[in-house]
Amino acid sequence: MTSPKSAIGSGAIYEVWRRFEIASIAVLVVLAIGLFLYGSLSRALAPPLAVDWAEEVTIYLIVWATLLSGGTLAADREHVAAQIVLHLLPEGARRYTQVGIDVLTLAFCGLMLWLGIEGVLFANMLDERSASTLEAPQAWVLYLDLPVGMLLIVVRLALLILRHRNAVHG
Repeated sequence: MTSPKSAIGSGAIYEVWRRFEIASIAVLVVLAIGLFLYGSLSRALAPPLAVDWAEEVTIYLIVWATLLSGGTLAADREHVAAQIVLHLLPEGARRYTQVGIDVLTLAFCGLMLWLGIEGVLFANMLDERSASTLEAPQAWVLYLDLPVGMLLIVVRLALLILRHRNAVHG
């Protein structure tokens, strides 16, 4: 397996971006856990302090953290892939098969990016809101995470494909 630095590049920008992504995901998960605990405990121990939107926002945070992790997983080659098949192939075929898998994944994520943008625009047009007192606009707090997550994966996969191309032709 390739190391994360050799998978995309060894520059300082890559490291800063990687740390920012991981820190952002960690913050979202910690906030989700804290908010979930607050909602649960306040309902049980201090009902006047309870809010009706704690679980809703917890779900938003978890969904955002999950979809944002896709870019990091793609860069580290820890996303869904046919690794068992790749190990059976000779080295040259393995490299080209990996690029083929990357291109197919890139096409799928590109399609999901486009459909995600369409979903955000449609939900925004409908002014879809959550049912809690928060009345959060669903287009921006729930649906936007799909195109953002897919964009991160598309960028990472494009960088991996370019790196492979440069390694073969450079």
